[in-house]
Amino acid sequence: MLTNSILILFPILVFISACSHQKMLASDLDKSTNPQHYELSYQRYSYNLQPISETFVDEELNLIFPAISGAILGNPNGLILQVAEGKQGQFTFAIPQGVDELAKEITQSGLTVDPADTRVLRMGTFHSYPYYHSLGDASFVNGQNGNALIFVYFSQQSRVAGSFEIYNEIFDHQLDIKEAGWSWIEIAKQNDNHYLLKNFSGTFEDIYFAVLLDEMAVM
Repeated sequence: MLTNSILILFPILVFISACSHQKMLASDLDKSTNPQHYELSYQRYSYNLQPISETFVDEELNLIFPAISGAILGNPNGLILQVAEGKQGQFTFAIPQGVDELAKEITQSGLTVDPADTRVLRMGTFHSYPYYHSLGDASFVNGQNGNALIFVYFSQQSRVAGSFEIYNEIFDHQLDIKEAGWSWIEIAKQNDNHYLLKNFSGTFEDIYFAVLLDEMAVM
């Protein structure tokens, strides 16, 4: 069951219309390295968190993953890391390679990063239909408890602690990153306006992708 905790990412993504104009792809980041590919399932929900019938046809559904540099929670920087086509509840998820040059140091007030020169890059999560003029919300989800997940690249082993506030929501960070590379971060709801970012302790098999569709998309 999808819980309200997944919605925490969606108010943050108020920059959707700006992202819809992004055209640059990251296909030239590192052509010498073959990315790892995984088949990942997705589920469809209305904005009131009601599951959409399995008979719904995914006509030209695209899942879009823009880059968010220098922030674990923040805005895309104009570069799209990946666009995946969704069909019949499945899509191919490729882990981006050669992204170190895109990562930037965290400058958000209230957070302590050790070492201080650690750079981060997060994959944003959206969906779109070509006949719409804007992007829609989406999120990775921990299928074991319904918590939202985010996928973040760290330039080195590091720790991130402290609190960050955005749109009257407080996000405590307790991250212990063991090595450079991509890490899954879980957002656990503590109360109505308080959330905890922590290391995800599950496996890739626990993860699915949630697509939020408005009324026009489900007609």
